[in-house]
Amino acid sequence: MYKIHQSLLNKPLRSLILVSSLFMFAFNMFSPIFAIFVEKIGGGITTASTASAIYLAVAGVLTFLASKFITKMKEKELAIVGAQIILGIGYVMYCFTKNVGMFFAVQVVLGIGEALYWPAFHALYALHTNDKESIAQWGVYDGLAYLVPAVGAAIGGYLVALFGFNSIFTIMAILSFMNALYLIILPRKVL
Repeated sequence: MYKIHQSLLNKPLRSLILVSSLFMFAFNMFSPIFAIFVEKIGGGITTASTASAIYLAVAGVLTFLASKFITKMKEKELAIVGAQIILGIGYVMYCFTKNVGMFFAVQVVLGIGEALYWPAFHALYALHTNDKESIAQWGVYDGLAYLVPAVGAAIGGYLVALFGFNSIFTIMAILSFMNALYLIILPRKVL
């Protein structure tokens, strides 16, 4: 199976899948237990739904703007680097979140990071697919987009049960900063 995917996926696609997998793993360590954290900081159902709405609205509106900006960028992977740094900062901010106001601020930061990430990622991934195998190349990505978050969700819940929320926030931030560093040191000709 590895040989099939190795021949199907060129080096740029493998690099992008690695980055996306780490990103999705980190993000999904927290998302299934999000509401438990909301209760821990004194929030309830409306806090959780408002926080999600803030995050999604910021990401949605800024994606329109980021798309125009990223289209003009020569090195689109730098938008992913910036997104990963912003997301890492957001995850660090979670470590210091003790009230609902701070929680909402973190959601804004994460929305900004997502708005930068997805347009750049999709543009770069599409650039490196080919007509003959593009469906299969996207299929590998899409399959992993379910499997990697599943692993992240399971591990995240386990780690929080053992060590508390700050353990996963720290891991999430480290993974985001590692992603940014990986893309910075990756030779430009790869992407």
